[in-house]
Amino acid sequence: GTALARVLAGDVSPAGRLPQTWYADDADLPDLLDYDVIGGRQTYLYFEGTPLFPFGHGLSYAAFSYADLETRVTDDALHFSFTVTNTGDVPADEVAQLYTRAVEPTVPRPRRELVAHSRVRLEPGEQSTLTFEVPLPSFGFWDVARGAWRREPGPYEILAGASSEDIRLRTTLLLDGEAAAPRPVLRRGLDAADFDEHSGVAIVDRTKASGDAVTPAQGRSAELVYRDCDFEGGVTAVTATVSGDGVVEVSLDGGAVLAVLTSQAPDASPYDYSTQRAEIIAEGVRDVHLRLRGPVRLAHVGFSG
Repeated sequence: GTALARVLAGDVSPAGRLPQTWYADDADLPDLLDYDVIGGRQTYLYFEGTPLFPFGHGLSYAAFSYADLETRVTDDALHFSFTVTNTGDVPADEVAQLYTRAVEPTVPRPRRELVAHSRVRLEPGEQSTLTFEVPLPSFGFWDVARGAWRREPGPYEILAGASSEDIRLRTTLLLDGEAAAPRPVLRRGLDAADFDEHSGVAIVDRTKASGDAVTPAQGRSAELVYRDCDFEGGVTAVTATVSGDGVVEVSLDGGAVLAVLTSQAPDASPYDYSTQRAEIIAEGVRDVHLRLRGPVRLAHVGFSG
């Protein structure tokens, strides 16, 4: 009670910051069990609406200015510095935040992503230079096409400010990295949960111990898309690791169904997988489309020829 009274009376300037987005309307919220923040454009990473209070937001009895953003790149990190000045009339803390975003991503990436922050206490008129070291791996993402972390080459915007929406300074850097490459489906196949696009899908446990599989959401059929699959010189067969009772249909580039794989084990455990095989003709780089009908679990798709 004493602490709250001191803040309300202005004896102490607050400096708390929100660790989540506060949405302005219930319509902005996803279903309680919908964890697809990318597809649903949720959290500060992807939300494109106007929040009631953004990630990183906080109040103060002072005001702060930001200036002199400088950057330096070394072999394994990016180094940033900028000055923060208390332009208010009372001593206060500021929580300066550093965000980044890929400017020209080839896959969906966050609108901005917090990579560092620093809390500094300043007297009225006092200035402080804040420095940050951000490891280069912080600019990477998990590439489902290759099953590894990858940093895309290209421009990255650096944003400094008082919240995810209150950006005071910005600059753009060019970083090197690994260019996108087709999925090596002859070597790795397709893990079912490593899709690029989906609808009507629920991700479930592949086994009781580890791994992921996919299944249609209740009462729906599932659609899965895997972009840029490299069949090289050609394949003649497709296999699916499945359990339960249902059908997996395979097509290329959204065209006609080329292969149908059926699992018929309605009374078996969902962890009792079998491998189903069908003929298919494919070559070159194509988009693979899968449709799942019925309560079937799909863990993996393979190709051979």
